[in-house]
Amino acid sequence: MKYILKIRMPAFLLLLAGLAFSGRDMCAQTASATRYTLDSCYVYARDNYPMIRQYDIIQKLGELSARDALSTYIPQITLGGEAAYYSDVVAFPDKIEELFSQFAGMDFEGLKNDQYKVLLDINQNIWDGGYSGAKKQAAIAEAQVSAMETATELYKLKSKVTEVYFGILTTDAMIEQNDIAAGILKDNEKILEACLENGVAMESDLNTIRAEILSNEQNRIRLVGARDTYIRLLSLITGRPMDSRTEFLIPEATVYRQEYGENEVKRYELALFDAHGAALDARRKMIDAAVIPSFSLFAQGYYGYPGMNMFDDMLDYKWGFNGVVGIRFRWNVSGLFTRKNRLGQLEQSRRSIELQRETFLFNNRLEQTGKIAEIEQMLAIMEQDERIIVLRSSVREASEAKLANGTITANDLVRDIAAESRARLDKSLHELEYLQKIYEMKYIVND
Repeated sequence: MKYILKIRMPAFLLLLAGLAFSGRDMCAQTASATRYTLDSCYVYARDNYPMIRQYDIIQKLGELSARDALSTYIPQITLGGEAAYYSDVVAFPDKIEELFSQFAGMDFEGLKNDQYKVLLDINQNIWDGGYSGAKKQAAIAEAQVSAMETATELYKLKSKVTEVYFGILTTDAMIEQNDIAAGILKDNEKILEACLENGVAMESDLNTIRAEILSNEQNRIRLVGARDTYIRLLSLITGRPMDSRTEFLIPEATVYRQEYGENEVKRYELALFDAHGAALDARRKMIDAAVIPSFSLFAQGYYGYPGMNMFDDMLDYKWGFNGVVGIRFRWNVSGLFTRKNRLGQLEQSRRSIELQRETFLFNNRLEQTGKIAEIEQMLAIMEQDERIIVLRSSVREASEAKLANGTITANDLVRDIAAESRARLDKSLHELEYLQKIYEMKYIVND
């Protein structure tokens, strides 16, 4: 029993380090004698994990990005101003000015060197080759990738909950068997006290039993401490009030499957790979749309000097309103030269994703194979547990009779009591270990 506790102690430290994120003050919560199941702890742990709030952020970011992608169809309005001084301006040739001066008696100085305008520009996109729609789909796809990454991280929490929960059940079983052994030792202590009074037993035999009782009590203290540690860890993970009075129900035994097909593995990592593929598809549409010509309507108006009728402004210095409307055509020809390279990058990314998927499924099959072997081994071991207990009990009962008759020492009886207790404990631990491996198998495939 001491050996079992020793090999499980590193798990305490690892889990405690992994749960350092939680700063919740559990002392402020009042625990009651409540019951928990493994499935309920899964739900509580998921709801309590800080990353669960990431879903809301991802959704809002996705909505904002999708809305921003369609903003190109909103009229683009620009207001600006300009004040400039030109070293040379439009003017009539000197000979024409002389003719105007001789025949019309008018002096044409040309435009002023200082010119001013306040400009309003409006541009309305009417067709962008589908780029905005592709950008919106890309934003949605990227949001889905982030959501699947979050789901993958949350799913890993399930493994921690399983480990801690079965740690509690294991210590419960060990405490129960420890108490059974304590009862047997107490009964034999009373028998030896009577034998000592009748002169058929030595005081050293009674002291041996009493020393074993004290050792058993020490072991119980260690087991209770280990259970409390597991409970504190589970309370931190789930955010639920738990204490020594809390009851943890043993999960129902389920029949395991020896093999799961590739399509039956429902791990979130596979959904993440699919989301990455969908994001690449959306990016491909953006690349295709980027080389399609776009059309837009435009309107420009400004107030200033000079206007569009420069001849009039050459005669009279005055500010006025001017405007122009039309349709604009644009084609990013340079995109044709980079398109092939960008598509090649996407193809390599797609191959990388497929390779990651194949690697994950390969490792998953290895995990399944190893876990199935462990489960079948436990089934074979469990078949012998009851028979071993019957034999150990008969040996212990015979030793009790022999000790009463003075044919063996108390050390011999203590050894047989310990062997029976260990056999009973092994049976309980084997059953729990079998259940834990079943749930570990369910975790591997997300069944």
